[in-house]
Amino acid sequence: MITRFILHIVANALAILASEWLVPGVIFQYEFLSLIKIALMLALVNAFIKPILKLVLSPFILITLGLFTLIINIFLIWLVIRFAPEFSITGLNAYFWTAVIISAFNFVVSSATQKEN
Repeated sequence: MITRFILHIVANALAILASEWLVPGVIFQYEFLSLIKIALMLALVNAFIKPILKLVLSPFILITLGLFTLIINIFLIWLVIRFAPEFSITGLNAYFWTAVIISAFNFVVSSATQKEN
């Protein structure tokens, strides 16, 4: 359980760096501790707040065939950015692609760790 959480933190850190490199409008100041702080905040938000939002908003998720989950991810990234001045995203397009990249990295970690159990 702890190793899975640590892997999600590492995946979030790599996803932030990938987003900064691939997506115009994503700005991150390169400091290792800042990267770990933001990755940890993303992992905590995904572990505690995201399940509650998915439960409350499940009718919208069902109606949109799961696409509303992307809106939830965008909101959670926006929430983390409010507490991390060294990480900024400008524009909805950048939020969208950042959410896609972070979701993809977390999906890979979840799939890899699920096979171990």
